[in-house]
Amino acid sequence: MTKADKAVQLTQELIRIDTSNPPGNEESAVLFLEGVLGAEGIKTEIYSPVPKRANILARIKGKNKGRPVVILSHIDVVPAKREEWTVDPFGGELKGGFIYGRGAIDMKAQTICQLLAFMDLYKAGIEPAQDVIFLATCDEEVGGQNGVEFMLRNVPDLKHASFVLSEGGSIVEENGLVHAQVSVAEKKLGQFRIQARGTGGHGSMPHRDNANEKVVRASQAILSYRWPLKPTSIVSTYLNAVLRGKRGKGFSFSSLRESLKNKHFRDFVEGNQVYNALLRNTVTLTVLKGGEKVNVIPGESTAYFDARLLPTESHDNFFKKVRRLCGSEVELFPIGSDVSRALQSGYNTQYFGGIRRVMNELRGPVPVLPFLTTGATDMRYFRNLGIPAYGFFPITLPNDELFRMHGIDERISVANIHEGLEGCREIINFLATCKALQQANSK
Repeated sequence: MTKADKAVQLTQELIRIDTSNPPGNEESAVLFLEGVLGAEGIKTEIYSPVPKRANILARIKGKNKGRPVVILSHIDVVPAKREEWTVDPFGGELKGGFIYGRGAIDMKAQTICQLLAFMDLYKAGIEPAQDVIFLATCDEEVGGQNGVEFMLRNVPDLKHASFVLSEGGSIVEENGLVHAQVSVAEKKLGQFRIQARGTGGHGSMPHRDNANEKVVRASQAILSYRWPLKPTSIVSTYLNAVLRGKRGKGFSFSSLRESLKNKHFRDFVEGNQVYNALLRNTVTLTVLKGGEKVNVIPGESTAYFDARLLPTESHDNFFKKVRRLCGSEVELFPIGSDVSRALQSGYNTQYFGGIRRVMNELRGPVPVLPFLTTGATDMRYFRNLGIPAYGFFPITLPNDELFRMHGIDERISVANIHEGLEGCREIINFLATCKALQQANSK
């Protein structure tokens, strides 16, 4: 069996371990990874914050003490409903050149590619400049408290890592330009719920104190507001490269800042899911709860919203605006306590330069660009400690495949796994040569 075939097989096996979060139950996946590493004689440490939840760490000792390089992944996944899929979401089925299953993209295939690349480094007998740590954690999908947050409290040198590599970027084609997106920052979480109380009663006797109607009115006010388009430094760098020379209906792209003055260009941005999310706060209605019977007016109703804020947006200003929009008929409750500073990692560093060189060696002279991840990842914990953290899985992923993440029939191609394994191996071999700097240069 080739190494690429082994990566495919292990990805299938890992997908078949249901780590839907909630509840998580990642311990089974950790024991699976422990077995793979143990078969090669690699020692592991398992950290369990609560029963059935676990994290696994393996280490290759380096020449220099402290400041390890961390290869980070998470092994929990979002839930999936079998009846909505055309295949078993936890079957790891190989069909038409694709492995189907929840977590195929986010991020069990990357976990396996990083694992095998780490194992190759160990088997080669190479002594890295710094310790290289393979870390697979639980609980990322609901905030990371039992995962990375727990590990940072219990493994002291993680707080002093020199660099972290995880998820968030890939090789894509936009506007005819094939390029690598390396995530160096992410949007802030701003999730919340609104709740209304009213007078219950029989559906045949309507009145003006209906909790559902209050929530509907407030939701409509929130969703109809168009958050302003605001270019940030990373997004400007990225889109100025990707959209150079772009012509569309009523606009010719010059620079992001200038083009945003053109209504036709703004319409173009709003019609593109990715660009729209990169340039503004987004607020999405995801859950509605109100009523249990068709002929009963409920006394309480709730709506949940997933909001993602630009790195420059403050939580206080955002929620002040939302409260004004939804009015006095409902109460607003922020969800969670994540008020991270959304620090960005510099990209004028030895790490970014090395990833660029690896990609150019593997793919030719493709642009390697800094990128803003629109979702939240565990890298925010490290960035908020001042540790450079990049998200990158070196696979070519069309948008229609990327959009399956967290969706129905999530899948990854066998070709992607082969590509990802080769890329991860070369990147991790490069990282093994990096001596920790006192402070990375930033841009």
